[in-house]
Amino acid sequence: MTIHYTVGISDANAHLIDVRLSLTNPNPSGQLLQLPNWLPGSYMVRDFSRNVVSITASSKGKNLALVKLDKSSWQAPAGLTELDVSYRVYAWDLSVRAAHVDSTHAFFNGTSVFLQVEGQTEQRSSVTLQRPVHDVNAGFNVATTLSAVTVDASGFGEYEATNYDELIDHPVEMGDFKRLHFVAGGVPHEVVFTGRCYFDEQRVVDDLQRICDFEIEFFGAPAPYDRYVFLIMVVDAGYGGLEHRASTALMVTGENLPAVGDSSVSDKYLDFLGLCSHEYFHNWNVKRIKPARFVPYELQTESYTELLWFFEGMTSYYDDLILVRSGLITQERYLGVLSKTLTRVQRGAGRLSQSVTESSFDAWHKFYKQDENAPNAIVSYYAKGALIALCLDSLMRSNSEGRVTLDALMLKMWQRWTETGEGIGEREPQALVADLLGVDLNDFFEAALYSTKELPLDAALAFHGVQLQWTPRLSSSDVGGSRAKDITQNKSCVCWLGANVLDAPGGVRVTHVMSGSPAMRAGLAAGDILIAMSGFSVNKEAVDKLLARFAKLSSIKVHYFRLGQLYQSDLPIEQAPADTAVLSVVDQALVDVWLTPATAS
Repeated sequence: MTIHYTVGISDANAHLIDVRLSLTNPNPSGQLLQLPNWLPGSYMVRDFSRNVVSITASSKGKNLALVKLDKSSWQAPAGLTELDVSYRVYAWDLSVRAAHVDSTHAFFNGTSVFLQVEGQTEQRSSVTLQRPVHDVNAGFNVATTLSAVTVDASGFGEYEATNYDELIDHPVEMGDFKRLHFVAGGVPHEVVFTGRCYFDEQRVVDDLQRICDFEIEFFGAPAPYDRYVFLIMVVDAGYGGLEHRASTALMVTGENLPAVGDSSVSDKYLDFLGLCSHEYFHNWNVKRIKPARFVPYELQTESYTELLWFFEGMTSYYDDLILVRSGLITQERYLGVLSKTLTRVQRGAGRLSQSVTESSFDAWHKFYKQDENAPNAIVSYYAKGALIALCLDSLMRSNSEGRVTLDALMLKMWQRWTETGEGIGEREPQALVADLLGVDLNDFFEAALYSTKELPLDAALAFHGVQLQWTPRLSSSDVGGSRAKDITQNKSCVCWLGANVLDAPGGVRVTHVMSGSPAMRAGLAAGDILIAMSGFSVNKEAVDKLLARFAKLSSIKVHYFRLGQLYQSDLPIEQAPADTAVLSVVDQALVDVWLTPATAS
């Protein structure tokens, strides 16, 4: 094999990964080597090359100089018949996107460690994973979906990939981790937990098996991989996931895992199940079915697409829908989850200034680089995309007398990919819907995707037998969800600040100020330290209580520090807007049709 990588860890306490790239057929004109600047599934330039702390090269034992062309590109001299490049990567990014190494474990994505050999990206390559030097007791194991060639019982040894795209799409975990097993759709699955954790292991296995079985059956066996691995880092704070072609990297806390002896579905465990469902659904929707602009991936610079509303939004719709359809949660619980999504979108003024396709296109420098003004300027293509899917499902059903559902669109997409392997065009989902229905839904798509008009949520939910009501929040911590039946009858005045705050020495720190809110009209800004309201000291818990105490006044004095200087202003007192969704079932038969698996036409 002409391309071979060796990965070792000689100094875990310095958080370094040692990599050696050996080429037996470098470009005689001068081989170009590049490290990706972003990785699939996370649409922000991350400049992985900034973590390369040293790089040297040699040929036939003779040292030679590499010419650095830009931040992530190096070129070797011309006339070489073989090339060895050794480099060290600093790995201290505790996330699912990069690399993290210490004495307890090592995790990395290929985009952080494998230099791309320009002109040979379609060539096969091999990788030797060496046991970390500090693992003298041989307690570490390897978890990865790279294809093993010759490995020991712990998984250390040689692996291979058919091309560079495959090479970087199989993250690697090394450590003394917990490994669970199950079979879904006839495919072996592993669940790897790194980090100290104690939980109901059998319940997690049973629930994940149900999710995976359901999704494989939904798209149709066989699954598009021979084995699958959930790589889960259990940390003290953090949450997220990143999809790969035969695995996913997840980060959760111990609270996200079910306690032994507790059969309830806590909100935290529900988040975990939804995250697993979401990343697993990506096996079909974005890892195979993908935008044409991602074929092939161009990882040196941004790849712009308007289609993340489909790939992340549709997946966000199905992730929780699958939980109720597979019987893991009740219909009532699902409606509570959906109401939170409705509330999250409604509370963001960004939905009125940015369309969901603009959010997708600008993900590189807006959605993935959010600042204190993000709620006022950005709409989530995840959350709003999920609501677009909800509306589209009802429209497809209503225009076909229930014969054609959103499921049919997803299956049509999958069939198209299995037949052609081609990416989809920027407006191809709309065309496929028209083909399935024989009806053009252009007016809906133009409004939902390319404008900031409100979605027809009332009509969509009514079609599914559910009534949508908007009510004021009960407190600053109220994010929607399940409400008591009489909540809409609560006539008490709930006042709001219109800003997000965190406890800080002497008061609370303002993190976000909402457009048109009392806080904005009072002149408060992100970074301010609010220390008093109407002469009373403030902490996060006291804000709601003080607003309630002065609910009958038109305004109160507030004092705050900005850049170390004390200011005073008048804070208007007003009722919180009706931006919290409450869902109630009005036709159970229609809800059953919607929330149970349907046979797509």
